[in-house]
Amino acid sequence: MTILPSAISHVLGAKVGNTAREIRIPMLFYHYVEYVENDPGRQNLNIPPNILISQIETLKNAGYTFIFPKDLAGAIVGKEKLPQKVIILSFDDGYMDFYTNVFPILQNEHVKAIAYIVPNFLDRPNYMFTFQLEEIARSPLIEIGAHTMDHYALAGMNTKEAAYEIAQSRKVLQAMLHVPIDSFAYPYGSFDLSTVQIVKATGFTNAVSVIPGVMQSMDNEYFVSRLRPGYRTGHVLLDYLQQNTFQPW
Repeated sequence: MTILPSAISHVLGAKVGNTAREIRIPMLFYHYVEYVENDPGRQNLNIPPNILISQIETLKNAGYTFIFPKDLAGAIVGKEKLPQKVIILSFDDGYMDFYTNVFPILQNEHVKAIAYIVPNFLDRPNYMFTFQLEEIARSPLIEIGAHTMDHYALAGMNTKEAAYEIAQSRKVLQAMLHVPIDSFAYPYGSFDLSTVQIVKATGFTNAVSVIPGVMQSMDNEYFVSRLRPGYRTGHVLLDYLQQNTFQPW
């Protein structure tokens, strides 16, 4: 559940649909990247590793440069010049397959991505161990983002509880990994004006949503649009990224 994004932008002071500089930066998001059988719930959030490889190679061959969310802020205000075609890969929740499947693919393909981590899920079955997170955080190919402490939906949550989930996740990850944590992802894409204000006050420079789209600006730097690519590869994926309107999930 979210409140109307334009209302959030207005309250935060952005000039909605007016002078804000828009740039086309698709941000793809993923959950599981593994071979799944006989688990429909998991399959709905999964792509197999060979599809991810094909998607990355499609994008590389089409001239896309892979960047981090932390590169967005400077580009949006025009202080940082990005290549003509850029894209961001994001992976939510910190599943074990990010370490076993995704990270080796990123290393082999020499492309960047961000992993959004739920600190209280570390060392649980199906999630990365702390030592694995520490390893990937040392890679120049990986940015680490926060995804709350416990993966609760934030819209409508008590302000004190929401502040803990948001701020503590950043604090814990920075203390653990000794790297800046600049980007935040809303669990389930659930946010409202209060949670956006908390994210901004906490010190995050951007936050990502599940609102489908490819245009990023100061209007939506605290609910950056993302796309779920599914099994699209080749020209089907490239055509999808060139659309201007997208169906909500």
